[in-house]
This record gives sequence, structure tokens and C-alpha cells, in this order.
Amino acid sequence: MATPSRPTAYHAATPGGGPTQDEPPARAGRGELAVFTWKVLIVAGVAALGIFLWKISGTLLLIFTGVLFAILLQRLTGYVQRGTGLGHGWSLAIVLVVLVLLVGGGVWLMGTSMAAQLGQLQEQVTKAMGMLPDGWRERITEQGKEWPWMNQLSSFASGLVYVVGDAVVVMFAALYLAASPGVYQRGVVLLVPPRGQKRACEVMDVAGDSLWKWLIGQLVAMAAVGTMIAVGLWLLGIPSALALGIVAGLLEFIPLVGPFLAAVPALLIGFAQSPQDALWVAGLYLVIQQVEGNLITPLLQKRVVDLPPVVTIGAIAAGGVLFGIMGMFLATPLAVVVLVLVNLLYIEDKLGQPRHFPSDHS
Repeated sequence: MATPSRPTAYHAATPGGGPTQDEPPARAGRGELAVFTWKVLIVAGVAALGIFLWKISGTLLLIFTGVLFAILLQRLTGYVQRGTGLGHGWSLAIVLVVLVLLVGGGVWLMGTSMAAQLGQLQEQVTKAMGMLPDGWRERITEQGKEWPWMNQLSSFASGLVYVVGDAVVVMFAALYLAASPGVYQRGVVLLVPPRGQKRACEVMDVAGDSLWKWLIGQLVAMAAVGTMIAVGLWLLGIPSALALGIVAGLLEFIPLVGPFLAAVPALLIGFAQSPQDALWVAGLYLVIQQVEGNLITPLLQKRVVDLPPVVTIGAIAAGGVLFGIMGMFLATPLAVVVLVLVNLLYIEDKLGQPRHFPSDHS
């Protein structure tokens, strides 16, 4: 009688993902190990990429700032080009000259206003020191002698060098992007698989339009703050109210630091007249900044770009916690970009539902 042959392979997969009929246990184990290894490598790669992006987050924020200014330059250049019929290069040059004149004029007006009041300010400080009791005056004098002025000046100079360097990076990035926007857009699109390149162009166009609307809202807020500051200082009888209003409007583009810098010359001029005027000026700036930060800007962004006010306030708070002042400066436009990506790539493409941001009527 013939002896039945022994099976040489498994005829069915074992429960729980065991070997198949043509796959011995050792080879199946090696296959599972290879899959697990690839998963670990992918997770490690994603983690390494996240750490790398976190390390260069400051540089990425600077580049994003350059993108914002490039959008501003590009849109203004388009208006000049359609109005004058000039080429893109000449229109961009006109826009740059006008912006340089505006910024330079604001800086010159601020410097003139401060220089005109320095003499009066010195007299007021000397007079105030003379009214103090002898013990207080001697203590202030001794503390002034012991104050580490050189260390403070060195720290200030180092910080100023970094600020100037960052400004140069942003300026050149904006100029190159505004001069040849199509080149850089095509470069980004090439990173996307061919089937998604058309959609990538649509997403970039929608994001650019939304950022432009945010910039419009920001410019309107700057004009509103500058007007309120100028009128308020004029009613208080502070000299150079118009110049100080222009300076406040220009510096309003920089959150936190900008309003503080704008208030300094006004406070000095007010103190040069009297301490009471300085207190009134401080109160004026404080009230206007509260109105702008909690009412004007959130409502403008809701109206112009359809950005909910709670999202604006929350984005600014989160940006400050994560990236400091630079994060607060870019929190709102970054929130605009994130909302565009979520609505177009997830809500529309993945869920198949109509997007809610940016709306058609915004």
C-alpha cells in the first residue's frame, strides 16, 4: 500500500496573518519584519523632518513674510501696469519708489518730531529732577552711575543687527518673488505629482487671493489707527499730530513692537509739554490699541477675508506662544493659509462637500 505523501507547503493561511500556502514560516517572518522596519523608518523620517522644520522655523517665517510683501508688490504692480500700460518691470519700479518715499517720509517725520522736542524734554526732566527730595535725587544719580550702560548698549546693538539682517532677507525675498512670480510658482508645482499639479495651482491662487484680502484689511486698519491717533493728538494739543499719526499708521503693521515704537515719540513730546499731557497721550494710545486689537482688526478680517474673529484672536495667541513676536506678526495670514488648505484639500477633495472658506461673497 502506498504511503501518503507528506504536504510540503501550507494550503491555507493560518489565523492571525500566518504563512500562506506557498510561503514557509521563516520567509513570512522576514516579510513581516521588513514591513515593520519600513513603518519604523517612515515614522522616524517624519519625526526627523518635523524636528528639522522646527529648527528652521525662524527662516521659514522670514520667507513667508517675504511672500506676503511679494503679494503686496505684485498686486500693486498689476494696478499700475493696467493703469499706465507700462511693462511689469517699470510698474514694479514705480511701486517700489512710492513705497520707499512713504516709509522714508514717515521715518523722517518721526525723527523731526523727536528732534524738535529733545531740548524741551531735557528741560522738563531737569526740572522734574529738581523737584524731587534730596535723598531720592542722590539715589537716582548713584544708580545711574552704576547702571551697566555698555552692556545694555551692546545687547541693543546685537539685537539691532539681527533685525536689520532679517529685514534684508525679507526685502530681497519679496523683490525676487514679485519680479518673477511664475518661476517660483512653477517650481513649487513641480514638486507635486502630475495628476495633482492643476489642483496645486488652484490652491496657490486661492491662497494668494485670500492673503491679498487679508493685506487689504491690514492696510485699512493701519489707516484707521493713524487717523484716530492724529485726531486724538490734535484734540489734546500735541505738536506734530499729523506726523505722529502717519508714523503710528505705518508701524501698526508690526504687532506689539510697532504700536510701542509709535507711542515713544508721542510720549516724549507730551512729556516735553507737561507730565499731564504725557499721561493723556499714554491713555490715548492704550485705548486706541485696545479698540484696534479687539474690535477693528477682527471685524475687518471677518468682513474682508471672511476670517472668524475668534480664529484671528486664537491664532495670534497661539503664534505668540509658539514663535514669539514673529509668530504673532504672521499668525493671522498663516491661519488664512491653513483654512484654505483644509477647505480645498480636505473638505472639497476628501469629503466631497462645498468649502466654507474663503466664501464666494468675501
